[in-house]
Amino acid sequence: MNLVYMARPVYGGWVTMTAHLSLTYDYPLFKITKRTEKNKRDYGYGVKYQNTKIDDLLKLDNLVITAIDKNYYEYIDKFPDSTILIIHDPTEVKNKEFVEKIRRFKIYTIRETVYKFLKEKFNIESTLKKHPFYQYPLSNINNSPYKCLSISRIDFDKHTEIILRANSLIDEDINKIRIYGAENRLYVHHKLSSLGLKEDFEKYWMKKFPKTLPLTDSNDKNLLNNCEYIVDMSIIKGDGGGTQYTFLEGIHNDCILILHKEWVCQGDLFKDKHNCYVVGYTDKPEEEIANIINSPNKKMNKMILKNSKKILDDHIKKDFF
Repeated sequence: MNLVYMARPVYGGWVTMTAHLSLTYDYPLFKITKRTEKNKRDYGYGVKYQNTKIDDLLKLDNLVITAIDKNYYEYIDKFPDSTILIIHDPTEVKNKEFVEKIRRFKIYTIRETVYKFLKEKFNIESTLKKHPFYQYPLSNINNSPYKCLSISRIDFDKHTEIILRANSLIDEDINKIRIYGAENRLYVHHKLSSLGLKEDFEKYWMKKFPKTLPLTDSNDKNLLNNCEYIVDMSIIKGDGGGTQYTFLEGIHNDCILILHKEWVCQGDLFKDKHNCYVVGYTDKPEEEIANIINSPNKKMNKMILKNSKKILDDHIKKDFF
C-alpha cells in the first residue's frame, strides 16, 4: 500500500495513526506538493515521507489516503475509484460536497461510532478496523519522574479544564497531572482564561513532546515508563466508545487509564474498574479523578492493567487491508 497524508496538522490522531500504519507494515508515505523530491523528509515517530507531485503520485497503485482536510479537497477528483480513504471522526464529513465525492472510494473507519455515523447519516458503507498499533520496544532508562500525565491535545473537546481542576485537589506534587501536547490557543486564551485556569495551565503544561517512540520529553526523558495514570477527558460529539492513541500508548507502557463517562458510554469496550477508571458520574469529575490518584487501590490497579492489555492485543499486527 502507498499511504498519502493530505492534511495540515502535524500533531494529533491523524498523524499518529498514519505513523503507526506505516511502521507496522512498512508502507511508504507520501505528501502532495508542487514538485517531486528524490530525498525523503522526517515525518516523526521514525517515519520518513516523500514530497510528490499529484501526477507522479497517481502513477502508483494501491493508494490509501490516511487523512484529508479542506486544504486538499482540490485533489479528490483525481484519485481512482479504487482509492481507500480512512475517516477518523464525524468532523471530517461536515462538507456535503466532499461527502458526495468520496462515495466512490473504499471507506475505512477505526471506531464503531464513526462506522454507524456514516451509515445512518449518509448511507455510506465502510470497513471497520482497529487502530493499527506499532509495538515499539520499551526503554527503562532516563525516565521522567511524573506519575500522572495527560498526553492528548489541549482543546475544547479534550476538556483540559477538568484536569486542571483535579490538580488543585491532588495531594502530592509528584502526583499532579502534567500536561503534554499541542495547544489550541483559542481554547487556552478564551476558555481557560474565563475559568480562571490559565495560570494553572501555564504551571502544569510541559509543552509539546517530540514525535518519538517511545514518547519522550524535550530532554529525551522517557515519559511513560514511570507513569501510573494517563488521564484523558475526551468528549467528542458523535464519537467515542473506542480507542485513541493516548489510550493505546498508556496501556503499552503499563499505565492505568482514567477516562470520561461521556466517551466510554458510546461503546462497550471500556468498563469502569475493569480495564480503566471512569469519571463523570457526578457534576465534579475532578473530585473523582483526585480520589483515584490520592487513594490508589494497588490490587484493583493490577487487575485493571491486566484486563486493559487484552484491548491492546487486538491492535497489534492485525491485518488492516
